[in-house]
Amino acid sequence: MSGAANLFDKAVSNLRSAQLIFDHRGEDDEQLNMVGYHLQKAVELALKYLLEQDGIEYPKTHDVDQLIRMGREAAVELHLSEYVEDHAEMFSQWEARLRYVVEYAIEERKAERALREVDDYLAAVAAKLNEEMDDGE
Repeated sequence: MSGAANLFDKAVSNLRSAQLIFDHRGEDDEQLNMVGYHLQKAVELALKYLLEQDGIEYPKTHDVDQLIRMGREAAVELHLSEYVEDHAEMFSQWEARLRYVVEYAIEERKAERALREVDDYLAAVAAKLNEEMDDGE
């Protein structure tokens, strides 16, 4: 990845980090929390990328719900999966709780499911972006 990475590239990089940490976490709850942190960043950055591509300015926020609402209000195609849409609040809570709640721990089964679902979401967004690029040529 070059220095000219866009927000979607950063989203993909966060997903890869989450997968690597998950695969090598052992029994360490803090490592599992880092999986959640990177998954939240992946979703947040993908949404910001899509808003940016439509010329929508967004505030400095980590609130996935807020970004989705902004996209909807501006009629931006966010390519949301049902899971990401239904769990937007969870992702936002992970970001805040992981930074500020000392004893907070993400459940392994939730992290594992979120990892699969965010991977599917980013793959779907990438496919749509590639399709749009192909149509534009």
